[in-house]
Amino acid sequence: MAMARATAFDFGAPRRVLRGLALPVGALAAWWAFYHFDLATTLAFPPPAKTLQTLVELAKSGELAYNLKQSLIRVGEGFLSGAIPGLAVGMLLGLSAWARRLLSPSLNAFRQVPVVGWLPLMIVWFGIGEVSKVAFIAIGAFFPVVLSTSRGILAVPKEYVELGQVYGYGPLQQLLRVVLPAALPSILTGLRFSLSLSWMLVVASELMMLSAGGIGSMMAQGRELFQMDVVIVGMLVIGLAGFATNYSIRWLEQIASRGRA
Repeated sequence: MAMARATAFDFGAPRRVLRGLALPVGALAAWWAFYHFDLATTLAFPPPAKTLQTLVELAKSGELAYNLKQSLIRVGEGFLSGAIPGLAVGMLLGLSAWARRLLSPSLNAFRQVPVVGWLPLMIVWFGIGEVSKVAFIAIGAFFPVVLSTSRGILAVPKEYVELGQVYGYGPLQQLLRVVLPAALPSILTGLRFSLSLSWMLVVASELMMLSAGGIGSMMAQGRELFQMDVVIVGMLVIGLAGFATNYSIRWLEQIASRGRA
């Protein structure tokens, strides 16, 4: 038995990690080569060592933590403001044919509008303060959740519902014990995409509108002062934060999939 456990090691896991690191390592090597062979100017494209130094300085001064906190708050508020109504509308569309006939044409039409296209309206309606940023993110977070939730519910096999009827489940029990658990992987996929989009939109809103703090605001100041090292640090931080949140929801997806197995 000990021998069997020893040979059960997943040798594919290190390979997957190495494949995942190939692109970042390659990009870092190319970045270094640009300066080693004098192919780029320091002013427009700072060297890796300068960018790392700026990252350390911003972290030590607390500026990076403050700006990241401000962006996190906006992402959280905007994501929840869009995802919660999105779940409710998606459930309504998935459960009611009447609601689909009534709401789907309008929702599909609004969904075709690029999210950035809503930004001028947000500024006119709410100004350039926090409300407009949160509303902008909420609009982007709303539609992916609606779509994934409704599709997930509609994809639940009829046999599952019939089995619930055999057990004597009422409508609420059917929803909580049969429909939502079966649709959960699709719902989580929509939430993951919605959260990733929220990170993109918070940077766009902070870059385009005046804001008190935020990674996008920090990047905008770096752009105005031609401090490209600050801009690249902001890009790296947003990328890592988005990756961490995306990985967290993927972990929940895996748990949900194992629970269904």
